[in-house]
Amino acid sequence: MLRRGIRRVLPRRDNWHHLQEYAVGEANQEEFRLLRAKDTAVSTVILGHQGSATKGIDWASWEARISNKEVLTCLKDFHTQQTALLDSLAKEDHLAAAKGQTAGWELFDQAVASCQKSVEKSEDILKNGARALWISFQNPPVSLLSQSEWLDADQYWQAFVEKHHYYHNHLASAVEDPESKEYDAKQKADLKKRWETFDGRGTTRQNNKLLYQRPSFEYYDVFRGPLIEHMIFYLTKTGGDARMFPENMPVQWFAEIYDIRFKIYNVLQRRKRQVHEATMAREVYHDFHPHDLEHDGEAYWSKLIAKESAVTELAMGRLMGNYVLFSDGYVPVQTGQAFYKAIQTDGAKGTFYSLGSDVNCLFYKPSGSALGMPDPKECFFALADHVTMTGRRFEAGYAAALEAFSDVLESRKEGLGGCWFSAPGESSSEAFMRRLKTSDPAYDIYQAYAEEHKERWAGATALSMDEAINMMPDIERLYGL
Repeated sequence: MLRRGIRRVLPRRDNWHHLQEYAVGEANQEEFRLLRAKDTAVSTVILGHQGSATKGIDWASWEARISNKEVLTCLKDFHTQQTALLDSLAKEDHLAAAKGQTAGWELFDQAVASCQKSVEKSEDILKNGARALWISFQNPPVSLLSQSEWLDADQYWQAFVEKHHYYHNHLASAVEDPESKEYDAKQKADLKKRWETFDGRGTTRQNNKLLYQRPSFEYYDVFRGPLIEHMIFYLTKTGGDARMFPENMPVQWFAEIYDIRFKIYNVLQRRKRQVHEATMAREVYHDFHPHDLEHDGEAYWSKLIAKESAVTELAMGRLMGNYVLFSDGYVPVQTGQAFYKAIQTDGAKGTFYSLGSDVNCLFYKPSGSALGMPDPKECFFALADHVTMTGRRFEAGYAAALEAFSDVLESRKEGLGGCWFSAPGESSSEAFMRRLKTSDPAYDIYQAYAEEHKERWAGATALSMDEAINMMPDIERLYGL
C-alpha cells in the first residue's frame, strides 16, 4: 500500500527530464535536486523490502506498554479473526466456484429474452406515438375542416355515408337491414310518432327525415337557444340585418361558434373547479348560468339579455349626454388624467374644442392626420386595463365573452377590406343609422341626436391650451357628480 501511494504522488522516473525542463533558475534547480534525492531514498527503501515476508505484530511488547488489557485483548482477537478470514478467502478458487454454479441460468436467460421483447414493444409504441403526434400536428384547425374534402378523398366513408344514411348507435344490424324498404317504413313511422309527441301540433312533415335535416325555420322554431346563439354570431360577424339571416350559415361559422363556446366554457369550468374544491359543496354551478338550466334557462337568458341591453342603453345615454358618441377623430377629455394622456399623443401640438358651456367635456384633435378607427380588440384591452387600474376587475367569464365578441368583430376585416364598422368614407353616425331599423322605438331619438350633434360641431369653439386648462377643474367636478 505504501508503494502504491508513493507511485500516485511521485512522477515516473522516466519523466524527470520533463520536470527538469520546467525548472528554471537557481532556486528551482535546487528544489528539483532535493525532490529527486528524496525520490531516490524512497525507491531504495521500497526495493529493499521487496520479496521479504511481512513482519507480524509483536503483541508481547504491546502488552507490556498498554495498561488496559481488555481493549488490547479485543483488538488482538479481532485482528486474529480478520487475518484468518482473509487468508481463507485468498486460498479459495473463486473462478472455479463461479464456473461450477450452473443452476438458475435458465431463469436469467428467460428474463433477458422477456426484456428484449418488452424493449421491442416499447420501440413500436414510441414509433406509433411519434407518428400520431406528427399527424396530429399536421392536421388543420377545426375552423378549416370541410366535410366534402374528406368524403371525396376517402371512398370507404363516402360509401358508408351513402348506404347508411339512417345509421345510429342503436341500430340492430344483426336483424335489420338499413337498405331495406321495411327499415325505411319503420323509420318513417317512428319519425311521425316522435314529431307528434315532441311538438304536439298534429302535423306530419314527410319532406324531412331527421330533426337536423329540417329547414332552418322549423329547426329554429323548435330550438330557440341555437337561434339566439346563431343570430348573435351572424349579426356580430357581418354587421347586417336580422331579416337577412341565411337559411343555413357556412360550415366554417358553425366551427367558429363551437370554438368560441368551448373557450368560454374552459374559463367557466376552471372557476367552477376552484370553487368546488375550495368549498367541497355538493353542487356548484357555472357563472352566468342558471341553477336549473332545463326549466329556468329560457327565462334566465332573457333576463340576462335584457340586462345587457339596459346597460348598453345607459352607456349610450352617457355618451350622448356630452356629445361623445359619433365624435370621430377627436379625443374626449373629462378628467385631468384624460387631459394629460390626450396631449401626450402628439406633444400638445393639437387643438382643444368646446361645444358649449352646458357640455361637460372638451375634445382634443391631435395635429397631423385624423385619428383612425380603433380595432375592437384594442378597445377591449384598453377598457380591461382601465378597469384593472381603478381597482376593479371583470368577472372571468364576462371578460372571456367580451374578448370573444371582440375577436368576431375584428374578423369582419377579412371580408370588408380592412373595415369593421363603417364603410370607406362613411362616418360612424352614418354607419350607425344605416344599421338601425326604422321600426326601432329609439330610432327617432338617435336621429334627433345625430342632427343635433352635427349642429353642435358646426358651432364648436377652438380653445387655447391655457383656456382648456382653466376649464378642466369645473368639468372634472361635474363629471364626477
